[in-house]
Amino acid sequence: MIAYRQAGLNDAGMIAELGLLLYGPDNTFESLRADAEEHISSGKWAIFLAFDENTPVGLCEIALRSDYVEGTEGGTVGYVEGVFIKEAYRGRHIAGTLLSLGENWSRESGCAEFASDCDLENTSSLKFHLRAGFEEAGRNIHFVKKL
Repeated sequence: MIAYRQAGLNDAGMIAELGLLLYGPDNTFESLRADAEEHISSGKWAIFLAFDENTPVGLCEIALRSDYVEGTEGGTVGYVEGVFIKEAYRGRHIAGTLLSLGENWSRESGCAEFASDCDLENTSSLKFHLRAGFEEAGRNIHFVKKL
């Protein structure tokens, strides 16, 4: 039985461990832990966790964004910053449940819209978002040139 709850400051280490799996080796446990503490303390983020008994198996990070979010009408938007489910637990609708918790939190925080993004080549994320009711708002390729 999977249990769900919103993370508190005492969960920052657990969030960092899951974050290393999501964001990869370019990050450190310490930096991800500090980020989690900052985000939770800000009141502008909510991080939802999924557990199999006492074992954390997934997370969903939601931020309140007031800057421009592509495809939205403006104002404050609930934004999916990251979703991760351990491989052995995928396909059990855990990510969808976490996403629903994030939608509810965003709605309760005054948001009328909910947004997200994924890399162009991440087709599994694209399929997940479409199944979750998102509509594609656009595609971007970013460029940079050294001067």
